[in-house]
Amino acid sequence: MKRVRQSNRQIWWVFLIFSHVFLHPVKAQMSPDPYRLKWHTEVPLSVFGVGGTGLSEWMKKNKPRLTPEEIAQLDVKSIPAFDRFATRFWSIPAQTGSDVLMYTSMASPLILLIDNNMRKHTSKLALIGLETYLVNAALTSLTKELFKRKRPFVFNPNAPMHKKLGRDATSSYFSGHASASAAASFMTAKMFADYYPNSKYKPYIWTGAALLPAITGFLRVRGGKHYLSDVLTGYAVGALVGVMVPQLHKKK
Repeated sequence: MKRVRQSNRQIWWVFLIFSHVFLHPVKAQMSPDPYRLKWHTEVPLSVFGVGGTGLSEWMKKNKPRLTPEEIAQLDVKSIPAFDRFATRFWSIPAQTGSDVLMYTSMASPLILLIDNNMRKHTSKLALIGLETYLVNAALTSLTKELFKRKRPFVFNPNAPMHKKLGRDATSSYFSGHASASAAASFMTAKMFADYYPNSKYKPYIWTGAALLPAITGFLRVRGGKHYLSDVLTGYAVGALVGVMVPQLHKKK
């Protein structure tokens, strides 16, 4: 619980920095409207996001669960050496902390609405944000159901058996918490940088965007939910989606 409280304090520091930036904008550095909505961009992104997420949910509901016999025969040596240490972890407080950080990250774009200039384009930014979340969710969930990687806690004798028997027990690769947190925080930083390209606060914004998913990923490993490779991949995919979807909407 101590780590969770420390993580929550770090979250508030990030929000204080964001608030300070948006409450004191430098008008000379402002880009009036850097984005444009285009049908040939919106339709494919939306269709892929919705369709991919729906397909992955169908795949998850129809995949077989692990049996107690299969779990008893598992060998930790089947896991790559650099990932093996994650099987020793099982922590409910760490899992709860990762949930708090993920949802906080996903709410972070709301801080953009403090700025008057960005608030004028709320509907446009909301659509770009929704597409970012949908594309990231589709990539993450489809990969999980295609790889069907067993979570670290499946190998841990201290983890409860009912968790090991659930369908989510084979959805380890890659981390949805890390990818969702990275997509949201990097998208927020990208939007701010596009509206205020010369702002002196950009390094702090990008630093905050990098820290939130990093801490989230650490807690996912500490909680026994993911391997290191899961969170590193999730971080990279989420950050790429969070930057590229707004970039696809930028005016030339």
